[in-house]
Amino acid sequence: MTVALWFLVSNYLINGILRREWETTAQFVRTEVREFLTAEDFTAKDRKPVGPKFAALLRHITLMPDIVQFNVYNPQGVAIWAAVDKKLVGRSFADNDKLQEAIQGKVVADMSSLSQPENERGALQKAVQVYIPIYSDTPRELFGVMEIYKRSDPIDRDIREARIVVLLGALCGGLLLYLSLFAIVRQAARKIKEQEENLLKVQSDLVASQRMAAVGEIAAAVAHGIGNPLSSIRAAAQVAKLDCDECEGPDLQQKTLTTLDEIIQQVDRVQKRMRGLLNFAKPMEPRPAPVKINSLLSDIVDVLRPRFAEAGVSPQLDLDRSLPEVQLDANHVEQIFMGLVTNALEATPNGGRVTIRTNTLKDNGSATNVHISIEDTGEGIPVDSRERVFDPFFTTKPDGTGIGLPLARKFVERNGGKIIISDGTSGGAKFDVVFPVGGSK
Repeated sequence: MTVALWFLVSNYLINGILRREWETTAQFVRTEVREFLTAEDFTAKDRKPVGPKFAALLRHITLMPDIVQFNVYNPQGVAIWAAVDKKLVGRSFADNDKLQEAIQGKVVADMSSLSQPENERGALQKAVQVYIPIYSDTPRELFGVMEIYKRSDPIDRDIREARIVVLLGALCGGLLLYLSLFAIVRQAARKIKEQEENLLKVQSDLVASQRMAAVGEIAAAVAHGIGNPLSSIRAAAQVAKLDCDECEGPDLQQKTLTTLDEIIQQVDRVQKRMRGLLNFAKPMEPRPAPVKINSLLSDIVDVLRPRFAEAGVSPQLDLDRSLPEVQLDANHVEQIFMGLVTNALEATPNGGRVTIRTNTLKDNGSATNVHISIEDTGEGIPVDSRERVFDPFFTTKPDGTGIGLPLARKFVERNGGKIIISDGTSGGAKFDVVFPVGGSK
């Protein structure tokens, strides 16, 4: 576009410059001819008396810096006066197309660079031939045609300057257009990328929803198919424990009690997995109410304190006393932090520590958020597994269900929050949960 613009505009501008140049030259020459010559000087049979007049006109007209010399032709195309080569006088130039156009009344220029005869300085010059028709005032009658030789250097210079100016303008315009289009295309590409990301997210959510629907159907089928038999097995085991008092021999009694305890323990474990599966497949809708996060966390630690003592792990609470109440579902929040604290406890070796902190944070919009972090001193979670831990049934524990963390994230998101996994300060895992003070939206 820049090249095309430069070519079109420069040609238009150069043609305008040349047209104005030839018109100005023609007006100047015609004015001088009227001062020095008459109609009879063009038609006189004897050329000797009029020769001095043409010579005087030549001396005067060459005072204009760019004009070198001129020849004169009558309306029939015959040379009637020549400044340098006198042999031209009397010769017909009917085959000169540009001369014939001038006889028809046009100012015509021949832009071909020609080696001209020596001028008064004795130098060869490149000149432009300009054919100028000379008319009488009234009536309009063609006297003849003057062939003016005009130096081309100033014209070439003007043409070069015009081309450079137009080229710079075209380049600036092209650059501006390029930058504008670049910005537009960049913004469009960004929008397309955002739409692709949104589309992928929608597809991912759709796949997750379909997966959850399938999980829900499986969970319902499992619960219906084995729920009642499990309850019957557990009840039978409890009755057997009561009847075991009548067993003969303490060894047999102890073995039977141990077996029955294992049966009850395994049944409870299966029922726990079933409840988690059902809750994950179809979690309850949140019912927001004011929740004191600090009190809730303290209660969870108190409930789990015997397990902390048994595992040799010390809980450490670093709670912000100015923490505001948050509109959340208390049941959801309790399950979230019960699961996170339990996971941290199980991941921490003997002699380790689980640290629970709360504070307030400001986001980019200056809104207040409640921040809860749970950090352990265990082995941590590899970076490539941090997203997978939120996938259903993915677990690194031998007896894990793979439901706890996905369920925790779902409850967090249902209440308008977000959960992030990072490295702890002591090399373990750190779970950060953030809730807006305004609660779920």
